[in-house]
Amino acid sequence: MSAEDDTKRGFVPRISQLDSILLTDEAYSLIKSQVLTCVKYVGQNYLTRLEPEIEAGLRYILLRYTVQKARRSVGQQLLQIKYEDSVSLRLRNYVHLLVFGRWVRQRAGDLAAGIFRKEGARVLASQCINLLEILYKVAEVLNLLVFLHQGVYPSVVERVLRLKPVSSSVRNVRTISYVYFTRELLWHGFAELIAFALPFINLQYFHNVVRKMLPSSVDDDEDGNDEQQEISFNHQTTCVICNSPPILPHSFGCQHLACYYCIHSSYASDPSFSCPLCDHTIESKVQIIPMYTES
Repeated sequence: MSAEDDTKRGFVPRISQLDSILLTDEAYSLIKSQVLTCVKYVGQNYLTRLEPEIEAGLRYILLRYTVQKARRSVGQQLLQIKYEDSVSLRLRNYVHLLVFGRWVRQRAGDLAAGIFRKEGARVLASQCINLLEILYKVAEVLNLLVFLHQGVYPSVVERVLRLKPVSSSVRNVRTISYVYFTRELLWHGFAELIAFALPFINLQYFHNVVRKMLPSSVDDDEDGNDEQQEISFNHQTTCVICNSPPILPHSFGCQHLACYYCIHSSYASDPSFSCPLCDHTIESKVQIIPMYTES
């Protein structure tokens, strides 16, 4: 079948069908959260015990007045999708299967305990329920693979009931630009590569190399008089590396101070590190000592 024939018949892209399911779930979550907020003062115990029934009632109301009445869910309305006109009679069964099937899965343990009196029968029923749930999950995976290949029936229930979604507006069929997806994949891959490689790059070393290439901001006369000056520490003293008030100030052989982390990380990344102001080179780690201040 050609692309023009699909467009005339209201072809719906796969991504739109999947997005409609996600949008419908989000709408239900918002309604559920608002309802639970309104009845939270009734008591948490009652809400916990009746939560499956509350969910079933809300889901039935939402699906009845969207899917069953308008032949489209909330997400499908936003994406201009609807079910075919010939499936109106099957939409009621679709709503009942979604609501009742989810409720049975949530209440399976309580139903087994109420029906079977013997412990062995309860265990067997629980194992059967688990097996059915596993088979349903496997069917969902297989249905997803078939859906990605054929482009129809995104869920198992829709495939069983043969509910095919079509576009409600042929002129506004959503088109996919694979150039955009390729660009996004390349960009995300490049970003992940950068995030993986950055921790292995010694940025502090390159910072020190660039700093040494820049002209010094201190005159030669001041450099020669550094040895005769005493180290002073006051409210105007800043770290020679980060230019902020030093945290746990340390000296390293000259008349300047640096933060504990700044000086130790700089020396660990570059053993030939020198003072940014006077170009004093640290000959040994022993020269890095804490600067004690008088209280």
